[in-house]
Amino acid sequence: MSYTTDFISKLTRAANGVDKLSTDEYRRLVERALRMVREMRLETGTHPSRGNYVAMRDLEIAALMAEAAANNDEVEGVLLNLAGMIRALKIMVDGKIDVRKSD
Repeated sequence: MSYTTDFISKLTRAANGVDKLSTDEYRRLVERALRMVREMRLETGTHPSRGNYVAMRDLEIAALMAEAAANNDEVEGVLLNLAGMIRALKIMVDGKIDVRKSD
C-alpha cells in the first residue's frame, strides 16, 4: 500500500471510531489531510480557482466547527469528506503519471 492509501485508510478508521478519537488526534489528521489535498492539487495541475478556494475554506471551517461542537457526526463527516477528496486526487495523480509514462 502506498503512503496515500494508508492515510486514506487511517482517515476512514478514525471516522468509524470517532468516539475514541481525541481532539488533538482529530486536529492532526485534519491538518495533515488538508496539507495533502493542497499538495496533490498542485501535483495534478489543478489550478486554484475561486471554487477551489471556497471548497477548501468551507472544509476548513467545517473541521473547526465540528471540533468546537464535539459533534461525532460532524467529525465523522469531515474525516470521510477528506478521505474522499484524497482518494479522488490520488486517482487523478495516478492517471497523470500513467499518461506521462506512455508518452
